[in-house]
Amino acid sequence: MRKVHILWIMILALALVTSCFKDKNFEAGFDGEDSSSRVVPERRQSYSTRRVMIMISAGYNSLSSYLKEDLKELENGYLPEGKYFSSDVLLVLARTPETYGRYSGKEPTVLYRLYSDKVSGTVRKDTLQVWDGRIICDAATINEALTYIYREYPAKSYGMVFSSHASGWLPEGYYSDPSRFEPESSFFGLRSIGQDMTPSGGVEMGIKDFAAAIPMHLDYLLIDACLSGCVEVAYELKDKADVIGFSPTEVLANGFDYNGITNHLLGGPEADPVAVCRDYFEFYNSQTGSNRSATITVVDTRKLDALAAVCKDLFNSYSTQIQNLNGNRVQGYFRNDRHYFYDLKDILVQAGVPDAQIKSLDTALDNCLLYQAATPAFLGIDLLRVCGLSMYLPSMGTTFLDNYYRNNISWNNATNLVK
Repeated sequence: MRKVHILWIMILALALVTSCFKDKNFEAGFDGEDSSSRVVPERRQSYSTRRVMIMISAGYNSLSSYLKEDLKELENGYLPEGKYFSSDVLLVLARTPETYGRYSGKEPTVLYRLYSDKVSGTVRKDTLQVWDGRIICDAATINEALTYIYREYPAKSYGMVFSSHASGWLPEGYYSDPSRFEPESSFFGLRSIGQDMTPSGGVEMGIKDFAAAIPMHLDYLLIDACLSGCVEVAYELKDKADVIGFSPTEVLANGFDYNGITNHLLGGPEADPVAVCRDYFEFYNSQTGSNRSATITVVDTRKLDALAAVCKDLFNSYSTQIQNLNGNRVQGYFRNDRHYFYDLKDILVQAGVPDAQIKSLDTALDNCLLYQAATPAFLGIDLLRVCGLSMYLPSMGTTFLDNYYRNNISWNNATNLVK
């Protein structure tokens, strides 16, 4: 009888141990691994310990060779160890053509996990999801991928890096060919971030659609793409990310330092998006000639409503001056006469706002800008009066753009820039 009792006790004890470690999220920590090699996780929920970094590499376009190189650099940098359930997680959503310049549309969008296998000393890449022939710059694709991540990788925090083409707050296609949007009846859509090439042309994604596709709140969102550093983009994304880093000018093709980016975002106790942006600026600022060209801004989006309140008062008080302002007097961030991105502060300074009121604007900007830097020039554009955020200047716009801005831009709803 004693042996029977001992046996039942052992069976009961084994059942209790097994139930202690049963977790519906356990599988998500070990995608692609053999169950026999799994390490029993610590007795704590993953969402209280681990962080998830998401890299979206939308390179199905003329940037494909650069973005492929970025992903190789990512593998060379710091990688979290995938062995433990509580380990931080690095996930990549990417699409690039097999051959530069050839866009058959057949290549898939792929979500995979990158991590370090400390036992073998190798980099592991586990494919998690594949979307055959699906473009990556599509709200449905982005939402499906991010929803999968949010469900399968519960974490205490999420952050995102987005790399591709972009054109700020402008509608899809307007930057490359404004003529097809004028007159107003030629309007094609509300799009401005990312690009997939197709046999019939480029397809882009709307900032509003992009924001709506993100199911989780992000600690940070770093946008490695041209002309994204405008107040309109920041305000559109303010409820999705606490911190946004981006450039008000174009971005040279090499973009961020992907060898070191994970060290700043996953290597320390807390993610440091400002350090990523500082590294970016310091690298380009150390170059010579036209390669010394960079602007970067990091915004605390939780302070944007205070900035909007100050701007609304100033826009209303100096509406006539702003509407009649000569854009040649205002600091621009654009080249090739694409005059849609002017310095927010300099617009108001050149409109004649007195110093006493400019001080209230400075206070609001100082509160919301965590970091901003600019080289003396960007590919021939002198950067003399830079606050770090660009904005639309109605006097240099068109009837089409005014109507678009009035009806589709959240910053305008908050500030009444275009009446």
